[in-house]
This record gives sequence, C-alpha cells and structure tokens, in this order.
Amino acid sequence: MSVVSIRGVTKVFPASKGGGTVHALGPLDLDLQQGEFFAIVGPSGCGKSTLLELIAGLQQATQARDRIRGRADPRRHPGRRRGGLSGRRLLPWLSVAVNIASVLVKHDAIGSEEKRARVRDVHRHDGLADFADGYPAQLSGGMRQRVCIARTLVSEPRLILLDEPLRRTRSADAPADGRRGAAAVAADRCAPCS
Repeated sequence: MSVVSIRGVTKVFPASKGGGTVHALGPLDLDLQQGEFFAIVGPSGCGKSTLLELIAGLQQATQARDRIRGRADPRRHPGRRRGGLSGRRLLPWLSVAVNIASVLVKHDAIGSEEKRARVRDVHRHDGLADFADGYPAQLSGGMRQRVCIARTLVSEPRLILLDEPLRRTRSADAPADGRRGAAAVAADRCAPCS
C-alpha cells in the first residue's frame, strides 16, 4: 500500500533577482510503501527539502499529473502531521520524559495513562529509560538527539519526514562548506532500531 504517491511533480520558484525562475524539482514520480525507509541524497539546492515540504503539504507543486496522495490533512487529522525532529530543540527546564510527552499535550483523546505508556514504550527502544528524570543539560549530544527522535515517535505518526537529520554530525572527509545534504522519509511506523 502506498503511503505517499507522487506523479509528475514539478516545483519552480521565482528568482530573487532578474525576474526569472529557479527550477527546484521535477518532474518526479515517487511511491513510498508502508514500512519503507527512503533517503534522498544530493548537493545543496537540488530539491531535497522542497520535496519533503511538498509531501508535508507545506508547499504546493507548480505542476503535477496527479495530486500528491498520502499527505496528512491537518484540518481532518490534527496532530497527525509530524515531520522532522521537532527542530532538534529540547525544553531545558523539562525532564527527558516530559520533553518526550510534551508533543502529546494536543492529543485530548489520549488519556494520561496511555501517554505515560507511550513514553515508557519509546524508552524501551531509545536507551534513555535510566535518564527519564534527568534534564537535557545532563545528556550528551547523541542522547539529546535520541530524545528528539523519541519525541517524534511517541505521537505515532503515519509518516516521518527528516530534513538533513545528520546535519550536526560531520565526518572528517565531509566538505567544509556543507554542500552535501540528505533528506529521509520513513513511512508508517518504522520499527525502532535495537
């Protein structure tokens, strides 16, 4: 079953100077299946972020043979649109467990016990159960990153969009100007890594 289906999608932006246009993406056909992990890798400016924004419904395609299917409609499914790592920012005055649970505040249909159960379930996979009562300043950078990922997973999104999820991790041979980038899409509840 396709979670996302794109047909003939093109995105063109007006140029900032000279009245021309910038062809950012496409035409592109893409199908993402349930349970699939998909990565887009390319140089800066090749349309990776634009594609994620189109899938998320944050941008409209300039042209498409068919609509982009599988996007969450926030008016019909409040809280189901979940992309990225919530800005990779943790609230320093909240414990790890409360930071993770904070995204569930908007989910009135979820009771307090289910919220606690979801946080416990995420902790079984993130390796942070012993730090649930700790604060972000007490964690390493990698641990804080895992809290951000857990915060995304606890809301049980249908689709996770990650724009440059490894931006802050650089290898010794990576170009200093940051020209390489990656975008990732995980469709329909990926199994946590163990």
